[in-house]
This record gives sequence, C-alpha cells and structure tokens, in this order.
Amino acid sequence: EVDAIIAGSDMIARGVLDALRERGVDVPGKVAVTGYDNWQPLIAGARPSLTSVDMNFELVGRRAAEKLMGAIAGTVEPGIERLRSTLVQRGSTEIKF
Repeated sequence: EVDAIIAGSDMIARGVLDALRERGVDVPGKVAVTGYDNWQPLIAGARPSLTSVDMNFELVGRRAAEKLMGAIAGTVEPGIERLRSTLVQRGSTEIKF
C-alpha cells in the first residue's frame, strides 16, 4: 500500500489531495502528501493544508540576477552554489517519532 506521495509541485500535490479526498482516503492518517514550491495560491485552499518544500525562489532569483549582472560586467564565478530550502509542515503530513 502507498503511505506517502511526494509530488514534484504543489499543483500536482493539490490534485492528489483532491483525488484522495473524493475517494474518502484519510490524509494524513492513511496517506501523507507533500509538494514542492510552497506556492501560496495553491496552499491556501488545500484541505487538509498542504505540506510543501519551500525552495526559496526569491533568493534563487536574486542570486541568479547577481550572477548575470556580474557576468555582464566581466566577473564570471564558475561553480555550484547551494541555497537552503525548507520543509514547511502542514496538515497533509504527520511526523511520528
């Protein structure tokens, strides 16, 4: 049996929540659901509220713009930059210890 679904986006996770609710499946009791993006328009109306990974897109965009402006100015910084993401737990998951 499936006990958790990790969707690639909040939009897909919201569809999963709706489909599970229509089938009478208890979320998070029977199946936990998590999305990605932490996109407020989708999270706001989700029942139960949707757990989501916040990818910190504002910071990602800012860093990308800084890198682009630096490259245009002739300062190229090769390499990989890792930025922190956060799991925002809400009603669609339970943490059991």
